[in-house]
Amino acid sequence: MIEYPSIDGPSKSPRKLCTAFEKLDGSNIRVKYTHKKGFHVFGSRREYIDKNHPHLGRVIDIFNVSHAPVLSQIFEREFFNEKEIIVFGEFYGPSSIGGIHKIGEPMTFTMFDVMLVKKGYNEFLKPKQFIKLFQDHVNIPKVVYEGNLNEPFIKDVQEGKYDVNEGVICKGHESMGSYCGKQWTCKIKTFAYLEKLKAHYGQEWEIYV
Repeated sequence: MIEYPSIDGPSKSPRKLCTAFEKLDGSNIRVKYTHKKGFHVFGSRREYIDKNHPHLGRVIDIFNVSHAPVLSQIFEREFFNEKEIIVFGEFYGPSSIGGIHKIGEPMTFTMFDVMLVKKGYNEFLKPKQFIKLFQDHVNIPKVVYEGNLNEPFIKDVQEGKYDVNEGVICKGHESMGSYCGKQWTCKIKTFAYLEKLKAHYGQEWEIYV
């Protein structure tokens, strides 16, 4: 199953039209869907998981209740010709930080991307289509900004002028090449969140950025 691509900071990203979504602080989860088998393969960023996974196993039942039924209907209606679809989301709780979770806390799954697996290439749904199809049906991150990626916006996010904890993920509106599912993406983190990581993890804080 396809892994979610790594995301760089904004320094090399095009200064073009984008939608910025809140970046949630949790564990990256991927789920594979086919029309024949439905949602049948689950994974974290780097490994496959099942219900027995010690830290992430709970996400399977949560996803199957909160997202699977309505997503199945939408996928059957909108993408009936697609061979495979990958759902990407964040799994987190009230005390989650850097992908580490507190045992026993209530957890949430929020879907932040959908990738269509084509013949020879993969393609993320663009932001406007993603919002239109899903915002009224399942948990997706809130939209923080829409406009050109520019230095004032980057600075404002870093300095905490938007109501986000970790930061934002900016997603371009244009199809560009084949890397990252034909979509340019960048992350901007708040200075306050980086200081929080340093206080929590000490010298190893950069592992969790």
